[in-house]
Amino acid sequence: MQITLSTEQSQVLEALAQQGGYASMADAVDQALVLLAEVVIERSEENTPEYLAWVKQTRLKIEAGIEAADRGDVLDADTVLAQLRQKVETARAAAEWERC
Repeated sequence: MQITLSTEQSQVLEALAQQGGYASMADAVDQALVLLAEVVIERSEENTPEYLAWVKQTRLKIEAGIEAADRGDVLDADTVLAQLRQKVETARAAAEWERC
């Protein structure tokens, strides 16, 4: 998709790219869209306080994961997949137990 920006919009993006530490105007646009999505999510009437709390906790976990990865503190894919499979099996067993 191609978007035409006004002169003012282009100037804002150029300033963000230069001053905000973004590698390019595309990176600045990406960040702006993420922030806009956050605002839209928070304003949605369908979002309960529980959901918004979950979103906040998930973002914190993602940030912690990125920081850990930057330090080199990561798990190999097989370990992660095994842990996820175990969680799925545990959740399935709990769901079956509740149906009984």
